[in-house]
Order: sequence, then C-alpha cells, then structure tokens
Amino acid sequence: MQGAEGGDRPADTARGLYNNGGLYGERLGWHLPGAPDASWARTASLKSDRPGVRWYRTTARLDLPEGADTALGLRIEDAGGRTGKYRVQIFVNGWNTGQYVNDVGPQQEFVIPSGFLEPHGENTVALAVTAEQSGVGPDSVRLVNQGTVLGGVPAGQNAAPGYAAVRDRRTGR
Repeated sequence: MQGAEGGDRPADTARGLYNNGGLYGERLGWHLPGAPDASWARTASLKSDRPGVRWYRTTARLDLPEGADTALGLRIEDAGGRTGKYRVQIFVNGWNTGQYVNDVGPQQEFVIPSGFLEPHGENTVALAVTAEQSGVGPDSVRLVNQGTVLGGVPAGQNAAPGYAAVRDRRTGR
C-alpha cells in the first residue's frame, strides 16, 4: 500500500498528503496540470477493454463572467445504469474533487470548489477510471454550470504546484 509521494513530507505541500490515494498514476503526477501526456493515445471512449485502472486527461478553457459567482460541477453520464462495476477518481487542476462509484450511486454531479478552478484560463481534468470488468466506464464526463448569481466574493485559483514543480521537489532538482 502506498500513499502520497513523500509520505508525511509530501512533495505537493499545497494539496497535502490526503489529496492522493496511492494509485500509480497519482505517484507519477498524472493528475497534475502540466503532466506529460503527449504520448498518450487519444480516445473517444471512456469504456475499459479489460479490468484495471485507466487514466484520462483533458483541458478546458474557462472565461467566467466578472462580478458573478458561478458554481461549476463535473457530471458523469452512464446510460447503462448502475450495472457496470467501476469507479472514477476525479481530479481538477490536481485537486482530488471526488469519487464516482457507478454501482453504488446516486451522485452523478460533483461540485468543483471555486478555488480549484482557474476562472479565466486553462483547467486540467484528470480521471482515474478503475474497472472491475471489461466494457464498463462512463459514457461521458462534462463540466456543467450549476448556477450563476451576481455578486459574491471574487475568487481565483488556489496556489498549488503543477507537475514540473512537484517533480523537482521529488528529485531535488
């Protein structure tokens, strides 16, 4: 069993040691913005071809309205109902945002705390899909506006290191 890289002295001091669960991809920083994914195969499906863990990453550019409080969520869709046995660990800009468990439910939409998002720029969404059987996984995952109201406290993204900074702390470079 492995936990966060660095144990009780995590390489990612902003997110802390409770942000990670010890998956191989977490230890390598695949959930962090800037992780090298150019060699990853592109896919149109989040369904597994066999049991195991698969990682998926994408970016979304936001330009949220100024002077408004916009709540965003991440919605997981699966038309197959609750029959497929799989989990989705959700990371937004490296922050552990939640875990979807398909055969348990009922939650399909996860609120993304505003500090996890860059309201006027690039955001990285990483998913670790753990399938217990072949052919299961979400049909789609999308950002949804859960409501926008005027006013609110101006918000920005929490300061936290990306892939390169965490890697440098790990290696001492």
